[in-house]
Amino acid sequence: MSISDELAKLIPIGEENAVSGLLLWKQLKMWSPASIKHNLRLMAREGLIERKQVRLDGHETNLYFRSRS
Repeated sequence: MSISDELAKLIPIGEENAVSGLLLWKQLKMWSPASIKHNLRLMAREGLIERKQVRLDGHETNLYFRSRS
């Protein structure tokens, strides 16, 4: 099974439930954080998921979620 397939199962629905790529990597317990982030960016670029940049504790991070539609 591909990384994208595994990630799709874990990405929450709704912006209020958005999570970081690092949290998704910790849940999967496979592949590297860099490969997870790369696949998340590709999925967002293709419109499969949403990506939102937020500022937390003085640094920016990306959060990921699926649209409700």
